[in-house]
Amino acid sequence: MHYNRSTFITAIITVTFFIVVFAAFTVLVVLNNIQRKRKFLMEQKNRESAFREEMLHAQLEMQEYTFRTISQEIHDNVGQILGIVKLNLNILTAAPSAQQHLFYLKEQVNQSITELRNLSNGYFGEQLAVTGLHDAVRNQLQHLERTGLFSISFVSEIDGMQIDANKIVFLYRMVQESLNNIVKHASANHIDVQLLYREDRIHILIADNGKGFDDEEGIFSRGIGLRSIRQRAEMIHATVAVNSVVNKGTAIHLTCKPDGT
Repeated sequence: MHYNRSTFITAIITVTFFIVVFAAFTVLVVLNNIQRKRKFLMEQKNRESAFREEMLHAQLEMQEYTFRTISQEIHDNVGQILGIVKLNLNILTAAPSAQQHLFYLKEQVNQSITELRNLSNGYFGEQLAVTGLHDAVRNQLQHLERTGLFSISFVSEIDGMQIDANKIVFLYRMVQESLNNIVKHASANHIDVQLLYREDRIHILIADNGKGFDDEEGIFSRGIGLRSIRQRAEMIHATVAVNSVVNKGTAIHLTCKPDGT
């Protein structure tokens, strides 16, 4: 009888022990799950916060890139046309052939309006691909020649050549910027442009007989025009070389493959 009682008590203690252990284990599991859930929710919240920050940063970068692109397009394209308009206005104050210059002014203002419309519609690149680099550059040179301030030499071997649609826009913009720099800074009266094709590459040479500059002063890296030329060249895997001699002029040499490579 005593043995049975001791056995019963032992059994109760054993069962109670296992119940306590099981309860403690269950509590630990529940607490661990709660802690893991809190940690997961906190990590998720941090990920969502980081994602929102990344999205905001990306939106700001895209907005800045868009504004910079539009600004550069206006600077390079419409800005050059209006610069030529300004030259013609200056000529009108002294030139006897005012009627002819007024006609050119009207034509150039109309072109500026067309260019702004093209930029807003976003199809300038398609239009340029149809026009071709040869005709587009020749037209720009004709506008400069009509001012009477420049004599122009133009040689081209790429008339009708198929050029990658993205590259043709960049090449044209670089030519435009080079001509714009001549108009604004070179004090030149002669411009020589050559569009050549050598060893599977397009070679664009733009030279003037202006005042030149000393690149030891870092003009090539500081000036917005020449800097934009170099940046565009890098984007299409083109090379650009600038050779300038004080009081003798500046020559820019662009080379690029015509295809998408």
